[in-house]
Amino acid sequence: MTKLILKTIKNAAQCSIFTKSDVLLIFFISAAIYLANGVTISSGDSVPNTLLAFNLLENHTLHLDAFRNSYLVEKGFSYAFAEGNNGHLSSTYPIGPAIVTFPLYLLFYVYLKLIYYHGEFINLTSPNFEVPRLFFEKIAATVTTAGTVVIFYLSSRLKFNRSVSLISTFIFAFATNTWVTSSQGLWQHGISNLALVSSIFCLLKANRTSQLNQKKWLLLAGVACGLLPGIRPTSTLFSIGIIVYSIFTYRFKVVCLFFGLVSAIPSLAWNLYYFGNLSGGYSKMFNEPPYLFTFNNFINAFLGTLISPSRGVLIFSPIVLFSLPGVYYVLKSRFEKDEKLVGCITICSIFLLISYFFYTVWWAGHSYGPRFTTDIMPVACYLINYFLANYLINQKKEKIKSYYFVVFLIFLIYSILTQIIGAFSGVAGFLWNGIPLNADKYQYRLWQFRDSQIERNANSLFHKIIKPSTTKAVYLQGLSGIIKQVTDEKGQPVNSLISVKPGSEKFLKAYLENTGISTWYGYQSALKKGEARVRGIFYDNKNQPVKEVRLYISGVTKENETAHAIGSISFPKELGTYKLAFDLIAEGVGEFPKNNPKNNNVDQFYTFPVIIEEKRHFAQEIQVLEPLKCGKVNKTVKIPVIVKNTSDSIWQNTGAYPVNLAYHWLDANGKVIVFDGDCPRGSGKANRTPLPKNLAVQSFQKLNATIKFPDKPGKYYLALTMVQEGVACFDDKNANSLKIPVEVVAQ
Repeated sequence: MTKLILKTIKNAAQCSIFTKSDVLLIFFISAAIYLANGVTISSGDSVPNTLLAFNLLENHTLHLDAFRNSYLVEKGFSYAFAEGNNGHLSSTYPIGPAIVTFPLYLLFYVYLKLIYYHGEFINLTSPNFEVPRLFFEKIAATVTTAGTVVIFYLSSRLKFNRSVSLISTFIFAFATNTWVTSSQGLWQHGISNLALVSSIFCLLKANRTSQLNQKKWLLLAGVACGLLPGIRPTSTLFSIGIIVYSIFTYRFKVVCLFFGLVSAIPSLAWNLYYFGNLSGGYSKMFNEPPYLFTFNNFINAFLGTLISPSRGVLIFSPIVLFSLPGVYYVLKSRFEKDEKLVGCITICSIFLLISYFFYTVWWAGHSYGPRFTTDIMPVACYLINYFLANYLINQKKEKIKSYYFVVFLIFLIYSILTQIIGAFSGVAGFLWNGIPLNADKYQYRLWQFRDSQIERNANSLFHKIIKPSTTKAVYLQGLSGIIKQVTDEKGQPVNSLISVKPGSEKFLKAYLENTGISTWYGYQSALKKGEARVRGIFYDNKNQPVKEVRLYISGVTKENETAHAIGSISFPKELGTYKLAFDLIAEGVGEFPKNNPKNNNVDQFYTFPVIIEEKRHFAQEIQVLEPLKCGKVNKTVKIPVIVKNTSDSIWQNTGAYPVNLAYHWLDANGKVIVFDGDCPRGSGKANRTPLPKNLAVQSFQKLNATIKFPDKPGKYYLALTMVQEGVACFDDKNANSLKIPVEVVAQ
């Protein structure tokens, strides 16, 4: 049977010819499959790029100031917006996707304006706009990704026969995160793939055309290449590879490609206008370097990116392993013009992959599967062309060919299934990232084989097809249970007054018993409705509910069995005394019946008081190591001091609001004479003393404080205090400063 299939493929390769209908079929089939799940799978990362065109067309401005207090902030997407240096709100993320998709959004806007809103004003900041925003994001992502798939096919077709090209295109479209990431939301990855594949196609065309047409294709390649850094900064590696290849291949003709690079100007101008640098909003996003060049981080990220159960590219798309024989063949043919191009892009992909091995958030935050490696999928899948052409279809040894085919087919089917699971289970993959604990904080979850992201999404898809009984009245009536105990992260019982800071988070674990006849289904089941959970409600001093939280029950718990529930709950932000009451619910269905006779009148609530106390954000201890008794007017000296961070947060030494050591001069009566630098009330000119690194809570740091004495002799007090730039001096926030009596004498 295997031989027959291989023979059929080989015959098809020999007799088939390229037709223009392939392009239309590939585009519409891809678009139809991408749209088939009926949901948008994206995140707050893409929010600004879905609004920029609408904002320009409707509000006639590029500033995003209107969204500063919009519903998007309430949804937790404030991180996607950044305050520009010019006082206007901008996008934290690159705006390249908005630039590329602007023609589509122009059509969307015309449709909304004429058909949906009938010429009336469109309130982009209204919660009612969320539905069309998500809808058009999905359409834009689908159209651009389907277009990318078509260009990938055309690129493959320039080098390989129709059958090989169709197979590799199918792999690229449906066996990699091109499906679940690129086509489902306006992520940077999908638009970056479009620009990269377009660059490759144009250069392959330039390799095959006359000198006049060659210049045109080089110009177009330059346009696509210039867009890459503004779409996704890490894709600058591909731009470098394309430029290097073009210089050595086309010599003086490369000027045409350089002319095309003007496409980079809009993104660069945006970053300079709003942020005064080339990195854009990312400069506001990272308080610490995003890369960590340590061996431990490398090993963790290397193994995680490749084989972690919930992020490993070889776990989600093992079919990409067949790109490795392609690398070998490209190296063998490295002196050919096409292979030089593919080789350059492959080297760029390797460097990009290695860079992710040093990235501190290598798992790419809240997403389905290996989102970061989506960037290199066009290259990996193009390399698979070489394997198909030289190792599978044209392999002379039938026995070896059969083994190749069987393994290839198994890997292909599995890779497609992981994408189907991710696409049609909807947002379950994103919910996995936060339930029961946030994977960004509790990273061990990325390595769990039980309840991996694929398993959770598979359960969700299964329950979409096979509806559970958890929504039926008889099931709800049979629910009953007891919360026996709640403990903290150290396993200590929580049953009396606890004190926490406003808005803080705390890990809690509840021990439960199922005293009913209905089975509990925990978070691993991924039910849309009916999961058994522990609900927590905060009540204020007027016994009014102010906030709800959840602890997530694990596994499947039958009658008379015990279970546990875990969660990291966030506390109210307002100061005061609260009561936290836990009970049991079937999420989305209802509460457990409180009058179930099997409970034997046991109270199903578990309550305890909570005090929300003021944060100690401005707290410090400062000690002088050498006495400073006198000094000369206007002289600058350095004195050794030790500062201790006694606040409740890390002192950052970089970023928008770093913490530095400052000082004031007071006269003998305690009146302030000179303020340091830019303290809110000050106008002095003395220097700050910066921290050499971030200072953790309860940590010490030795500094050589730079002090300039006043310009007039007399008796003074030197007051040392920390300052958070652009916010406040610590002593202005009632933190104790160190005051030292100093006599200033004439020169």
